[in-house]
Amino acid sequence: MTSRQIPLLTIGLTVILAGLHFLMPDKTLLYFSADDIAGGQIWRIVSGHFIHADLKHLLWNCLGLAVLGTLIELHSRAQWWAALIVGIASVSALLLSPFSQLENYCGLSGVLNTLLLVLIWLEWRLTRSWLMVVIACGSIAKVVVEVYLGESLLTNISWPPYAWSHAAGLAGGLIIICLQSTTSRPVGKYSSFSAITPFNTR
Repeated sequence: MTSRQIPLLTIGLTVILAGLHFLMPDKTLLYFSADDIAGGQIWRIVSGHFIHADLKHLLWNCLGLAVLGTLIELHSRAQWWAALIVGIASVSALLLSPFSQLENYCGLSGVLNTLLLVLIWLEWRLTRSWLMVVIACGSIAKVVVEVYLGESLLTNISWPPYAWSHAAGLAGGLIIICLQSTTSRPVGKYSSFSAITPFNTR
């Protein structure tokens, strides 16, 4: 396995998430807080997405990052960075808007929805598989239900869920897709999920 096939960015970010959780004595200093950001603590725009409420919260998001981040990175590290940056920007824009009434926010789940939609799009461009369409529709339906119910469907953590952050993450994925949809060539070295199997020889 070459260094190009090792998901170094995903591994690095996972280590950062774990380090912040276990080594940061006062996590409230890193929570996303619109009031504190307005007061000059601009690091919270990024750190709020990388800090977690409890161990279960951390583990679920690290699992999502490990899967989605690895698969995107096998396609393109540039796409990995684009998904992460646009996802953070999209969710942060929502949290800073008058629409959001949250005092504090933390966690990567909103941004993971950006990664999810970008990965589905990358696979669709390469395979034209209708399975990708089904997964995309299911992901959007899940977020719609979460917004309607006001709770997460798959996880139950101590931090109150904010389903609109998942919707903002999907919006970030749509932004990337719209900006890059004019290109027609495959965007990565690998042609599908099979790129990470031991039977792939390319």
